Amino acid sequence: MRILHLAAGNRWTGAAAPAFAEVESLRAAGVDAHYAYVGGYKLQQKIGHLSYAHPIIDKAQNPVSFVRSAAAIERLVKHHGFDVLHAHLTYDHWLARMATRDGGPRIARTFHARRVLRGDPLTRSLIRRTAMLFVVNDTFRNAPLLRARETFFTPPPLDVEQFTPNGTDARSLYGIAADTKLIAVIGKLSKDRGFEDALRTFALVRASLDETRLMIIGHGEHRPKLESLARELHIANDVVWAGYHEHDLAEHYRAADVLLFTARGSDEGHRAVLEAMACGTPALSFPIDGIAALFGELPLIASAPTPESLAALTLSILRENSDALRSDVWSRAQEFAYDRAAERLIAAYE
Repeated sequence: MRILHLAAGNRWTGAAAPAFAEVESLRAAGVDAHYAYVGGYKLQQKIGHLSYAHPIIDKAQNPVSFVRSAAAIERLVKHHGFDVLHAHLTYDHWLARMATRDGGPRIARTFHARRVLRGDPLTRSLIRRTAMLFVVNDTFRNAPLLRARETFFTPPPLDVEQFTPNGTDARSLYGIAADTKLIAVIGKLSKDRGFEDALRTFALVRASLDETRLMIIGHGEHRPKLESLARELHIANDVVWAGYHEHDLAEHYRAADVLLFTARGSDEGHRAVLEAMACGTPALSFPIDGIAALFGELPLIASAPTPESLAALTLSILRENSDALRSDVWSRAQEFAYDRAAERLIAAYE
């Protein structure tokens, strides 16, 4: 079985990371899986040395570059004899369609965000000619576009060698004492990404529990407004702005007693929740679509999407300080490890 995954992204965010993780999980299971992506950016610096990563999708998205990219994919398909072209974004879905216009591999598509589940004629045309449909969020299967088709739930594969409870944590980098309760939140610092709710939640927790701090992991243009809100809430001195982290991200998860999850990201597979759990850190969430499928029976969802509800849950978890809960969230995270992800994908392909 030979599989080519397509992700027309140029950053290690959104669909790119989980798409590449699927390739890695398949290769670990013995499948000849490859990855095609947009070249010329930092992503190529990260994975360009790999023989199975192909920067053959043009930077530009116009008719000329589309034809050029589709032709490059078609040549790669003929060279390797791929059985499946697995697209992750709408643009590369169309590229896959163009590259197989004369026959060849089956097309698969993973939907990473509800906003692309449109019912327009062009999208319906793509779906009709697509052999396999996948979603990273199990609630997407209820979308009208997908109801009539068998759809496979394939949550983001989790690298449990990188994300593990074993190892050092990042507290010493920020002068955070071992006995301080540390709450973390992660994501791009953009508008409508839930950071205001996280700050308000922390303010409520801080009012009831001394020696508690908040670590915000990420960067973005919205930080000045968030800093202003922190001052208004009188918590500015208790907020650590950790910035963006990648290679040492597990150390930051391990530093936290809990992770707050208050809004969906650009990719709605909620990968950060699984990463934190794999490090033994409970992820406490608003009732967001798809989160229940990740938590299973774990009592980590607030009763309402409000800072008050999430603060009550957070206080309960912090005061209990349960090693058993940390063990349970770690155990649950193993359901999303590479080997399980490969099993799900291979079963669907077969």
